[in-house]
Amino acid sequence: MRLILVRHGRTQANARARFPLSSAVPLDATGREQVTRTGQQIAATDFRPEIIHSSDAERAAQTAALLRDVIAPGLPIVPRTDLRELDWGELRGRSTSTGPAGEAAYARWQRDPMGRLPGGEGLADVAARVARVLRLITDDGRPAIVVSHAVTLTVLTAQANGWDLAETWRSHRAHLSTGQFRLLDLPAPHGAVRPLPH
Repeated sequence: MRLILVRHGRTQANARARFPLSSAVPLDATGREQVTRTGQQIAATDFRPEIIHSSDAERAAQTAALLRDVIAPGLPIVPRTDLRELDWGELRGRSTSTGPAGEAAYARWQRDPMGRLPGGEGLADVAARVARVLRLITDDGRPAIVVSHAVTLTVLTAQANGWDLAETWRSHRAHLSTGQFRLLDLPAPHGAVRPLPH
């Protein structure tokens, strides 16, 4: 089966290089444009999704609705709490920089991303959530779009391919920028991930 993974469009938090304060962060104008463009690109392929699984965070829900409107207005959208972004804990609202002016807690976590951030989650927590969603999607069997967040989609891609999660995180090989998408073929012992033409 095939999935298309889509990272939500840009928000003002993304534009300011800040961790979101809450799940109620909307897309900004650039984010809406990114998603509309992505929807047009997906619609121009031979991929025909039958369902959209989306994080229930506002920015992801808006992304899913915009994609549906461009690709197929009747496409069902299923909100899933397990597709939420990593809980950034005490880093909410702070800078995403790991440089000298950045957050020391974030820099420390980057060295051991499987462990938990202060007051938040680690990659191992996200992996447990994502494994549940992957099972549901695989059992369902329909070609689908999955709308989520940078960390969550990195974890999903690593799990689907049997890649080492910490190494995948450090290498950034599964990273998607805001509004970007990737085609993922499932199942296979180790799925095949490749970008669609842009």
